[in-house]
Amino acid sequence: MKNTCNITDKTEMLLCFNEHFVSSGSLFNSIKHSAEYSLPVNHEDLTHNFSFSLFTTSEVSKALKLLDPTKSAGPDDLEPYFIKAAADSIALPLTYLFNLSLSTNTIPHAWKSAYVLPLLKGGDPTNLNNYRPISKLPILAKVLEGLISVQLKEFLISNNILSPSQSGFRKQHSTTTAALKVLNDISESLDDKRHCAALFIDLSKAFDTVDHTVLKNKLRSIGLSEHSVGWFANYLSDRTQCVKVQNQKSKFLKVSAGVPQGSILGPLLFTIYINDLDKGIIDNLHLYADDTILYTSALSVELAISKLQSAFNQLQNTFYHLKLVLNSNKTKYMLFSKSKAKLKNLLPITTKEGHLIELVTEYKYLGILIDDCLTFKPHIQKLAHRLKLKLRFYFRIKSCLSFEARKKLVTATFMSVLDFGDVVYMNASADALHALDTVFHGALRFITNMRSLTHHCLLYARVGWPSLSQRRLKHWYLLIYKCILGLVPSYLQQLIELKSSSSYSLRSQDTVLLSVPRVRTEMGKKAFRFAAAQFWNELQKEFKLKELISLGSFKKLLNERETKLSNCKCFI
Repeated sequence: MKNTCNITDKTEMLLCFNEHFVSSGSLFNSIKHSAEYSLPVNHEDLTHNFSFSLFTTSEVSKALKLLDPTKSAGPDDLEPYFIKAAADSIALPLTYLFNLSLSTNTIPHAWKSAYVLPLLKGGDPTNLNNYRPISKLPILAKVLEGLISVQLKEFLISNNILSPSQSGFRKQHSTTTAALKVLNDISESLDDKRHCAALFIDLSKAFDTVDHTVLKNKLRSIGLSEHSVGWFANYLSDRTQCVKVQNQKSKFLKVSAGVPQGSILGPLLFTIYINDLDKGIIDNLHLYADDTILYTSALSVELAISKLQSAFNQLQNTFYHLKLVLNSNKTKYMLFSKSKAKLKNLLPITTKEGHLIELVTEYKYLGILIDDCLTFKPHIQKLAHRLKLKLRFYFRIKSCLSFEARKKLVTATFMSVLDFGDVVYMNASADALHALDTVFHGALRFITNMRSLTHHCLLYARVGWPSLSQRRLKHWYLLIYKCILGLVPSYLQQLIELKSSSSYSLRSQDTVLLSVPRVRTEMGKKAFRFAAAQFWNELQKEFKLKELISLGSFKKLLNERETKLSNCKCFI
């Protein structure tokens, strides 16, 4: 729909999408800002210095061989399949071209064009704001971006530049680790008889509104040389895009702001762009790309809200100077408190422009539906409902598929959904988790073609899978062991502590144990800090590990344990 008129011509529809996506870059300038925003606190520039290193032929050849041959061609019409097949032959000339780009700070114009696919995020499909533009770049441009990304990431990691509160697009970080950190802090606050207030912040078109001048200054501030900044300046300038769906496409339009979504460098550059978001904020803030949560705790609800409002005001100052636009309609806040009677007649949370932020009892954070009592019942119920709808369709086509085909279908589309975030909600009540067991058993009956009253142990044995509770527990033990090995973000690793040998009992002095913190309530027992230590020490009664072993060896131990526990004793 354009200017309240329905559009039926496909070419015009694609042009409308493209014009909308391109105009998102000027969203900040199109909004009238009536509030006053203070200048951000100046921080000393880092002393690190980054300059590009020329690529070797072997690096380029390796990057070419890692291409996914199933991907389609970009605007350059070069198929990844053929580029990968010819890797050994074209690596040398491409190395020369890539190094020429680094030395001259010039990227071929053809490599700065993109096909954009509109991806519906949800909501009304006639509303263009509900679509996310995903860029498909020329294949050689993506190879170059990948090589640049390796060098830049190595610099960021070795100099510890990225904020520890940022989990997006980082190795060993995930939505699960981010959610566990936030929920641990909230649970510990409640266990400490404090009240917690959390603000779930939504930004409008965050990737598309990145200001190139501000981004270049950010790159300088973290230690990139002027020559390196010059390359990124050229990378960002004179970019064009068109919207392409199937075999139809719009005309190309110039892009003056933002970083391309779907590119390799885009997410990394955005992470650098908002890297200082938590500077000066004394309260808890965590980010996963542009998904931001700000949360505070205090001895009273009123004080927790007051602290949240103060931190929110400070955060809005940073958004303003980054030219990022807050979406006040989708930004929500939630209160976590044992005293629900105290949650009446509270002061509202407002933006600096005076917009009220809605108080909610549920919010979907990083794919997990969080409720203000941390029961996870709403999440589990919606997850079970979604899987039931999928299962009904599967049963309609059951006769068309073999046993192996049915098993592969459930593995790919069912188990991946059940596995996502399962360690986050694993401590929900047995009644809530039973809904997932029911739909899981239905999936097993679909695979095995067994009758509805078949005992679940027979279903497990026929398919060769453990129960969901065993599956969740295995994922949980793996996560804990990764924490012990230091293979998780520092914010999770800091929540566990190896028990000193001097405090071991005589019987267990040769095993690896974790210190279990004291908690007051059942809520405290659900915090990651307590639950991880408690579960691990219980496992050690069985494993009795005297020293740390490799992650692969630990997985084998868990698999053997899972096989042993899977032996049904129901009929003995």
